[in-house]
Amino acid sequence: MRRAAKNVQHTITIPGEKISDAELGNLKDVSHAGSLHEYLMRLHKKYGPIASFYWGKQYVVSLASIESWHATMRLFDRPVLLFSLFMPIIGENSIQYTNGPIGKQRRKDYYDAALSKASVRNSYWVFEHVLREKLKQWNNERYGTQQKPLPVHQEMISLAISSISLQAFGLLLLSDSQNNIQHAYQICWNDIEERIKGSFPEQGSEREKEFNKSLDYLHSKVDEMINKKRNGDNELTNSCFLDYLMNSGNITEEQIRSEVITMLVGGFHTTGNLLTWTLYYLAKHSDIQERVYRELIDVLGLEIPYPSFEQVDQLPYLSCVINESLRLPVLAPWAARISSNDELVCGYTIPANTPMIQALGVVLSDEKIWNKPNEFNPDRFLNRKSTLAFSPFGFAGKRICPGYRFATYETSIIVGGIIKAYQIRLADPDQTVVPVHGLVTSPNEEIFLCLEQRVEK
Repeated sequence: MRRAAKNVQHTITIPGEKISDAELGNLKDVSHAGSLHEYLMRLHKKYGPIASFYWGKQYVVSLASIESWHATMRLFDRPVLLFSLFMPIIGENSIQYTNGPIGKQRRKDYYDAALSKASVRNSYWVFEHVLREKLKQWNNERYGTQQKPLPVHQEMISLAISSISLQAFGLLLLSDSQNNIQHAYQICWNDIEERIKGSFPEQGSEREKEFNKSLDYLHSKVDEMINKKRNGDNELTNSCFLDYLMNSGNITEEQIRSEVITMLVGGFHTTGNLLTWTLYYLAKHSDIQERVYRELIDVLGLEIPYPSFEQVDQLPYLSCVINESLRLPVLAPWAARISSNDELVCGYTIPANTPMIQALGVVLSDEKIWNKPNEFNPDRFLNRKSTLAFSPFGFAGKRICPGYRFATYETSIIVGGIIKAYQIRLADPDQTVVPVHGLVTSPNEEIFLCLEQRVEK
């Protein structure tokens, strides 16, 4: 519920931390905690489901309860300040920074149409294509053997880049381009994550030069792909995200570039890590992997190599595995909203224009909601009713991640196809991978898998 109050003196009674640094607020505390997610875990353990801290000089409120999310779920606008550090990559014209009626219209015109269920169905061939090519590559290069284990994070990011490149540009990227894009992007992204913790590069430093060089490369590759599309050099005739943008009529060149980069980043970073975590947990839990395989056999039979678009919805246990792979590592730890009005949330008045973090990861790890939350247990999603407690792609004001269907269908066919073809196991059975929590959670080290071709008798 909302209460707008004008000309009223507010006393901020929300519990929370005082400023620990005059310029950085509590961002150094975030750094000491390891990440914003880990800081929010400590913050809410200390102060409860509604707590406050300072992002630089800006007062911020963090919400970590279903009740507080219900009270704010209608909000659409995002606080630009909290995401401004990502602006060098995706550009100031990105939908990420566009609020109000204009933001809602752009979301409807560009993303909702391009990533609707019907559009995902029409582009399902993209997932089929990249899966076939990847399995062929692994077989030709003899990946997955004891002598040459599969670097799964590297391969899943590569696969996700192939998928989103086809979806966004209608282009197939050569492996060298994929590797260079991935490398440049990772340098930029890691640097920005450090800035969120209050660590900024010195002007003229090698760190700053490396960041700028990588950023220039990323932007030049995107411009190159846009120009290929404009010149009719795209390799495929199927419609892609660029078609939706170019046919919209009322959009600038800067907006096209920003929207395409936003799509590209969201498409391969999140999905690539989700694929990685899902395969890691299946390799670690052979009994769960076997249940997934048996479900695939029951639905697909022996001859069909991977699920069709319609068959994905007939694989409930695989869906549970993917949901648990979103929840346990906390793939997307936080989202944020802002309101131009005062908001009454669970008895507290949050003043207008105060950034509100939705601490998704805190709730996904709450032992009051999830039994033994630190265990991988897909069964917890069997017959579980959908609630805000499980919001791995965010929510609120129709600003849920627009690519959530793309990510879940892609993950379903890729994981389904791999498990149908191979029995997978960790090259090092004792390897325990630690999540590194940023805006998206990735593994702290490469995960190597051994693949054994399945032979069904």
